[in-house]
Amino acid sequence: MSVDQRRRNRALLLGTFLLFFLPVVGAWLLNVLAPGWLPFGTTNHGTLVQPVRPVDAARLEGIDGAPLAADFLSGRWTLVHLSGHRCDDDCLHALARSRQVQQALGEDRRRVQILLVLAAGAPPPAGDAPAGATVAVADRDWLRPFAFDATAPTPGIYLVDPQGYLMMRYPRDVAQRDLISDLERLLKISKIG
Repeated sequence: MSVDQRRRNRALLLGTFLLFFLPVVGAWLLNVLAPGWLPFGTTNHGTLVQPVRPVDAARLEGIDGAPLAADFLSGRWTLVHLSGHRCDDDCLHALARSRQVQQALGEDRRRVQILLVLAAGAPPPAGDAPAGATVAVADRDWLRPFAFDATAPTPGIYLVDPQGYLMMRYPRDVAQRDLISDLERLLKISKIG
């Protein structure tokens, strides 16, 4: 083998090594030097809850006073509507929009449930809650994971994953297409729920 052939072989070997090694080094450097860097931004429309917060249904009661099943928030994605001390017209419209979002998911609609949570002592919703929505009453301790900027929970729509973790929040007037987009993406990549 000639000297030129050896040099070409070494250059080819070195080039192949660098081809696979440099991206690993680059990713490591980005992770160490710029941990908050996101290459293309985020595609979700809601606000991610970081870190996720566990939520369970053990202390939730239905409007009739009967406790909800302890595993109510397990196994399905749950759109939790917090209404504060009463469910007014805006609250009822948000529930109706969530029901339309659920129906727009087609076959996956069975993987999503809707829960309206009222504070203890709040009157039941004016009129009927939309079909398919469960109405529950929660005490102050249960509402604690939903408090972000203040000590009181913020009314809005929250997404709880099938393992019972609060993971995303939306304003009450979120656009249906944004909610559908996020849910479709989550349902597509998630094998649970």
